[in-house]
Amino acid sequence: MDNLVPESTPTDATRQGEITLVGVIEAEILAGNVELPPLPKIALKVRELINNDGDLKDIAALIEQDPGYAAAILRYANSVAFAGLKQVADLSTATQRLGLKAVEQTVLALSAQEAFTSDNPEEERILSQLWDHSLATALGARRLTIKGVSPELAFLAGLLHDVGKVIVLRCASDLRKQNPERFNFSDLVLREFLDELHCRIGDQFLESWNIPAEVRDAVRRHHDTEFGADDLLPAIVSCADLVASKLGVSLHPNPDAHLLECPAAEILHLDDVKVANLLIDVEDDLENFKGA
Repeated sequence: MDNLVPESTPTDATRQGEITLVGVIEAEILAGNVELPPLPKIALKVRELINNDGDLKDIAALIEQDPGYAAAILRYANSVAFAGLKQVADLSTATQRLGLKAVEQTVLALSAQEAFTSDNPEEERILSQLWDHSLATALGARRLTIKGVSPELAFLAGLLHDVGKVIVLRCASDLRKQNPERFNFSDLVLREFLDELHCRIGDQFLESWNIPAEVRDAVRRHHDTEFGADDLLPAIVSCADLVASKLGVSLHPNPDAHLLECPAAEILHLDDVKVANLLIDVEDDLENFKGA
């Protein structure tokens, strides 16, 4: 998998094999034959407390039990999003500053990162690129938020928009192990699998995590070519996805992408100045987030 996007063009025979294998991969996933990462127990408990109107102190006490989640909540509470406010060092104060929704979205985001890992070095390289792209898209989506969509929801939808690629990659890897001769497809075909299946597979996977329907809708539709007035979240994620690609943080880097020509540009009221500022802000956000 050293060359994820080779220059060669697939033959008709390859494309016919691809069509067959797409069906095999989708059938394997839908049949439950691919091991999917479950939502971690701490995330389930946090969501349960929040859904039952739990006390912030109880939620903070639960998060304290996991150093990784605790550090993420504190980092967010002290991030540039709250610039000018006093630094906080305890989870109780951090959760109060963020609020229930932001705490829930942060816990879900951290849980999602665990899906982007593999013991296989070649897969890990691709998954690492996917995670960086997902993070850049999430930060772009948060910057693109307009009235009617919360920044936390936009961030989560951006972070999860390509999770279907993780599932498809895992399935393809399992099939190769089971039958290397039959499933010895090229990296180009693998890339086409990811592109072809990731939206609907991502939607189905996130349903198993009980992710809100509006987020799943954005995951399923972020490659649509038209967006209406009620499609704000899919439009935001679609544009943010292109922002990440233009910045080179993608399996499909596209530095020449024209954001004002993307399907979401009009509904998001983009112009040259907004696009220029957006690119600078997202690049800075990504550097700050990864350096925190």
